[in-house]
Amino acid sequence: MSLTLSLILPKEHAVLTSVLAGYFEETASQARIDPGDRARQMLHRKDVIAFWVLNDGKRIGFALVLNLPDDRRELSEFSIFAPHRRHGFGRVAAEILFQEFPGRWRMGISAQSPSALAFWGTCLSVLPGVTELREGAPFTELQSKSYSFQITGPTHD
Repeated sequence: MSLTLSLILPKEHAVLTSVLAGYFEETASQARIDPGDRARQMLHRKDVIAFWVLNDGKRIGFALVLNLPDDRRELSEFSIFAPHRRHGFGRVAAEILFQEFPGRWRMGISAQSPSALAFWGTCLSVLPGVTELREGAPFTELQSKSYSFQITGPTHD
């Protein structure tokens, strides 16, 4: 496994739109989110960083990070594509992402995705550097709960 993160470039709008269409069908099918509009918004906002999750250079997922005031971050969207799930890629991708941006984090969990709830409940409890882990109320009516936590500095030089 050679997992890395790579910035999603604005010229990759069509690819991100396609990926988001499937993602929103899985996590928020009743929300009527336009994947093209959402992709455009995420790729052009100054407070968002969009990443591909790559394994041996091949796209296997994505992560959208929202930079909030007071040096906080929100994991706005995160997905490993279905054929690549249950191989440990999600946990490793989350570890890479969080260690790249130590500090305060939060995320909402989709009510439509019990697998996301199970994944994050386990993942956050075993990732290195996670402290002050708290469950909270959902941020939107489409979520079942939220998590907030602190990431300590990198575990590597």
